Amino acid sequence: TQPNGQRATAGQTGVTQAAPRFIANNTVHEYVGQASVTETLGLAQFAELRGADAAAARTRAELEIARRGLVNTVAGLYYSVLATTRKVAIAERALGEADDFTALTQKRENGREVAHADVVKAQLQQQQRERDLADARVAAERARLDLGVLLFPDPQTPYQLEPARAPVTLPDRAVSQTAASANNPELRSAFATLRESDVSVLSARAAYLPGLALNYTYGIDAPQVATSGPGGVRNLGYSASVTLDLPIWDWLATEHRVKQSQIRRDAVRIALTAAQRRAIADFDEFYAAAAAAREQSASLDLSVQTARESLRLTKLRYSEGEATVLEVVDAQNALTTTENSREDGIVRYQEAVTNLQTLTGSL
Repeated sequence: TQPNGQRATAGQTGVTQAAPRFIANNTVHEYVGQASVTETLGLAQFAELRGADAAAARTRAELEIARRGLVNTVAGLYYSVLATTRKVAIAERALGEADDFTALTQKRENGREVAHADVVKAQLQQQQRERDLADARVAAERARLDLGVLLFPDPQTPYQLEPARAPVTLPDRAVSQTAASANNPELRSAFATLRESDVSVLSARAAYLPGLALNYTYGIDAPQVATSGPGGVRNLGYSASVTLDLPIWDWLATEHRVKQSQIRRDAVRIALTAAQRRAIADFDEFYAAAAAAREQSASLDLSVQTARESLRLTKLRYSEGEATVLEVVDAQNALTTTENSREDGIVRYQEAVTNLQTLTGSL
């Protein structure tokens, strides 16, 4: 501690020595006003710093996971709204087709060209198309509300979506796989968690080593609340101490904590291996789904054209009395089914590409 510039008798020896500025309970009235700074140095503090860095890296990775999940959800709902809107148009077209066919059967019945059974079948088809249109409108409204929940405070807020652009081309597999490996937040989170578990082992082992504590105190510890006492004695000063803590025996608590942290680290390593395998499987799944949907798109377009032409020819044959009402109904159903399948195929391809872009970090 710091001397105050005076000398005093030390104990019972009669020897004088420098008097300290801090009196430390050597008088009846003692006033203390001090600022104290304490720092502990050791392996545990170093491990704590590394653990904080690993926790920050894991948190950043988890934030990126959440961001990508939100982007993927919004994109999926966007494509769903567009698809359900187009399906409403398909249902309206199918209902109009059913109305026209019902009118045709009634006209032919009045001309005694067909039986009343044809009219009944056409009316049943017409009623089914009315129900399909109602269901399509409900699905479209549900999709709009689901997207509105993420976009606006009031999900019922009206909004318009821009038409979807032409589907992006499927990127090269090798380039995509490299990007997916480098920009995978799940893997970054798993590696950061592994670093945290390594640090926990290091922190547990730090209890075997000595700890060094430093203390520095500045202020007054004197009979007066003043920087100087009688006779010019300086009261304001400092004191410093160093403490070395040597661990001797803790009833094997440190050993048990080390074992526990090692077990948790082994579990994290297993989770990391599973995350790596899952990342490989996800990439193969998303890329295969996108490739298959891209190949099917041309086939679906051709199926729609074929079904449309088949319906036109079947109706002509029915008008000439060469086809039955069941053939016309089947052709109508086939056209509606292929048109809906095409919309589902478009959404499937767009969602697969979106999942791939999310996995590679390009979206």
